[in-house]
Amino acid sequence: MSNRVLFVDDDPKILAAFQRQLRKKVTIETVESGAEGLDVLRRDGPFSVVVTDYCMPSMNGIEFLGRAREIAPETVRMLLTGSADLGTAIQAVNQGNIFRFLTKPCSPDNLLEAVQTGINEYRRSHKERKFNKRSRRWLTQAMEVQQNLLPNGGSVWDGLDVGGRSLFCDQTGGDYYDYFEKSDSASRAISIVVGDVSDHGLPSALLMTTARAFLRECASQRGSVSAIVGQVNRHLTHDVQTSGRFMTLFYAEIDCKAKSIRWVRAGHEPALVYEPRSGEFDELAGQGGLPLGVFGDAHYEEYHRELASGQVLVIGTDGIWEAHNREGRMFGKMLLQQVIRDNFMRPAAEIVDKVLEALKQFLFPLDIQDDATLVVVKVEC
Repeated sequence: MSNRVLFVDDDPKILAAFQRQLRKKVTIETVESGAEGLDVLRRDGPFSVVVTDYCMPSMNGIEFLGRAREIAPETVRMLLTGSADLGTAIQAVNQGNIFRFLTKPCSPDNLLEAVQTGINEYRRSHKERKFNKRSRRWLTQAMEVQQNLLPNGGSVWDGLDVGGRSLFCDQTGGDYYDYFEKSDSASRAISIVVGDVSDHGLPSALLMTTARAFLRECASQRGSVSAIVGQVNRHLTHDVQTSGRFMTLFYAEIDCKAKSIRWVRAGHEPALVYEPRSGEFDELAGQGGLPLGVFGDAHYEEYHRELASGQVLVIGTDGIWEAHNREGRMFGKMLLQQVIRDNFMRPAAEIVDKVLEALKQFLFPLDIQDDATLVVVKVEC
C-alpha cells in the first residue's frame, strides 16, 4: 500500500527542508505549484497524503485541495498555513475538505507526526472501502442465491393456479414462500408455504434458508400437516434456541382430487379465502400455535376445509398490511382485499403483482419498511 507523500509549495527551500526532514521515514515527492501537483496526482498517484501551502500564486492551497479531492478522493489532504491565514484554514477544515491543517513554522517532529497520522488514516479508510466493496459483492451474491431458492413465477397443478413473490427491504430478507408437489401412494397434494423470520436482512435470510431445507426434507416424508410442522419446529429450535430468533409459518396441503385443504398456523396470520360469488372474504384461521424456534415440544393444531371452484386463497406476511406511508396511514387488509376483488379474474401471478404494485404506490415516495410476501392460489377445477 502507498506510503507516498506529495508536498506542494512555491518555495523550493521549504520543499528541500521537507526532503531532509522526512526522506528517511516516508517517500516524498515535491512540486512548486498547484497545477504541477494536480498533474502529478493524475499521472503518478496514488499518494497517501498531500500537504500544500496555502499562499501560492495562481492557485491557493484550498483551491488546489478541492480539485485534488476530485482527482484522488482517497488521498488524505493537509494544509500548511501562517497565522494570518488561520481563519481561512479553520473554515476549510469545517467544510470537511481537509483532514488536518498545520501552522507555520512547523517543527520536524510535528510535521512527521501529522504525516504518519495521515498515512494511517489513508490505510484505515482504504481497508474500510475495500471491505465495504467486498461486502456489497457478497450481499449481491447472497441475494442471488436466496432468490433462486424461491419459486419463479406461477405454477399450475390439476386445476390449481399458484403464484408468489417477495419484496425484501434489504438485499436479503427473512420472508419465505414455497409451493411444490407432495406425492405418495395414498394421495396427491400441493404444499403451500409462507413464513416470516423475525427481523430482516442477512441473519434472517440465513435462518430462512435453514427453515426451507428442514421443511422440504420433512414434507418429502409421510406424515400429517401438523406432524411436518412439529418436526420442522424441533429442528429449528435446536439451531436458534440461543439466538432469540423465531419464524412464523403458514403451512398447507391442498388435495387436488378431493378439493380440500389442511393447514397449520405457527404464529402466522390467517390466510384469506375470497368467494367471488358472494364477494366476501373468509379466513383460514384456527388456533395459531407458537412460532417455530420457541419451544421444541410445541404442539400444532391441524385444520381442514373443503374448497370450491373459483375461490381465491391469499397468504401473506405482515410487511404488506402493516406498511405505513408518509402520512402515517397503514395499507391494511381492507385495501388488500379490494385489490383482490378488482383482479380475481387474472392469473394468480398477476394478482400477486397487482397487490405489490398497489403497495408500492401506497408507500411512494417511501420504500417498504419490512419484507413483504404474498402467495395467491386460485381454485379452477
